[in-house]
Amino acid sequence: MNGNDIANIHLALADELLSSVADKKTDKEIWDTLTKLYESKSLHNKIFLNRRLYTLQMAETTSVIDHINTIRTIFSQFTTLGKQIEENERVEHLLQSIPDSYDQLIINLTNNILLDYLAFDDVVAVILEEENRRKKRQK
Repeated sequence: MNGNDIANIHLALADELLSSVADKKTDKEIWDTLTKLYESKSLHNKIFLNRRLYTLQMAETTSVIDHINTIRTIFSQFTTLGKQIEENERVEHLLQSIPDSYDQLIINLTNNILLDYLAFDDVVAVILEEENRRKKRQK
């Protein structure tokens, strides 16, 4: 990697990160340093991520798709840390994180299943349908 490439990486980084990578000479060194800082499997990161997941609440003004993207990002971060969240847990986290105004939808979903299992993507589709229905009703 030449000096221009390193300079471009430096320009793309937030100012507070520059001191962490200023002495690195290759793109690999920069990447390894950033990975070590932000993808660490430390107890601190695991606790922070758990807190983020368990306290996540969608605001009424937030779009469902934004909320789903947020929760999927958290699930992906858990995978990076080596912890796989099972499908049923993903559904439970999603349903507990949506606003109280979706309570009837949650009751309908959980009362009308034949198994103790809901697929995450199916629940996402139902919640998105509900959001669209609400938007059409408001027009």
